Amino acid sequence: MVGAIATNLHEGSRSEYLAQYIFASFGTAVAVPHHEDTGVDLYCTLMEPIGSRAWPRAYFAVQVKSTRDSWVLGGVESVRWLVEHPLPLFLCVVDKRGARIRVYHTSPRFYAWSHPPLSDRLELVPTTESEGECTQWKGSNTFSVAPVVDASLGQLLQDDFRGNTKKVLRSWIDIDMANLDLLKEGIHSFRMPYKYEANSVPSGEEGWVTQGTTRAESIERVLNRVKESVAYLADQLFNRGDLAGAARCAILLRHLYKGDTSGITHNPFLHQAINKLVQGQEKYLFSGVDALSAKIDEMLTNGSHQEPT
Repeated sequence: MVGAIATNLHEGSRSEYLAQYIFASFGTAVAVPHHEDTGVDLYCTLMEPIGSRAWPRAYFAVQVKSTRDSWVLGGVESVRWLVEHPLPLFLCVVDKRGARIRVYHTSPRFYAWSHPPLSDRLELVPTTESEGECTQWKGSNTFSVAPVVDASLGQLLQDDFRGNTKKVLRSWIDIDMANLDLLKEGIHSFRMPYKYEANSVPSGEEGWVTQGTTRAESIERVLNRVKESVAYLADQLFNRGDLAGAARCAILLRHLYKGDTSGITHNPFLHQAINKLVQGQEKYLFSGVDALSAKIDEMLTNGSHQEPT
C-alpha cells in the first residue's frame, strides 16, 4: 500500500545494523546491499592499533540471522559455495529482545569438504550451549554448533570484554585460514579444537582433532600444488648446506614427477652434487637420485615379507 510499509519489514535489517555496529568495534564492517546479497551480510576486518593508526590484520565475513532457525544450504552448488568461500566465515545470531549476540564458527563446511563427494544438503543448527565440541558425523548432514562468542550488548561495550572477544575471533579466524589453506591444496582434511568454550580462546588442553577421508577419489590437485613447494624446499635446503635433506626432496620429486625433467622442478647443481657422491662419475643428470631410489625400493621389497623387529 502506498504510504505504508509492513510492520516487520525491517526486522532482519535491524539485526544486521546491530551486528554491523558490534563488528565495527573490532575494525571495519561493510554491509552488503540486500540486492547484492548472495549469502554474506558483512565483510569485516580486525584492526590492530599501531601509534596513531589502525592496521587490518585479519579479514572475515559474517552471515547475520535474527533467529536461531537452522541455516540450511540446499543443493550441491549452495554447499559448494559455503565450502569454497575464500574467507573465514561466521554465523551471527542477534537476539534483539534479549540484547544479545552469539557468533558461531562454520567448521561443518570443512567437514563436508573433507568427506567427498559434496552432499546436496548441509544444515547448521545454532545452539545456546556454553561449551562446544568438534564437528563430527552424527548420522546426517545436520550439525549443531555452539557459539564461540555469547555476550550481551552491555558486555561488548566494555573495553576489556571487547578486547578478549577480539582475541577469540582472531583465534577462530586463524583456524579457518589453516583449513582454507588445506582446501586450496586439495587436501581433504581439516583441524579444529576437540572442545571449546564461548568467549574463550581455544587452549588446546582438550586436544585438537584432525578429520578427513583416508582415500580421496583423486590426488591430482595435491600433486599439482606440491611440486612447486618441494622444489623450492630442495633449493633452500641445498643452499643452506643440507644436502641430505635436499636429496630427500629430489628423490620425492623424481618419484612423483618421473616425466618432468625441467630445471624448474629439478635443480641441476643439486643433482650434480648427489651424482658426485653416489655414482662417483655422472652418467646422466638423475643417475644419483635414481640409484638412491633403486636402493630404497630394494630394501623395501626385501623387507616386505619379514616380520617387523
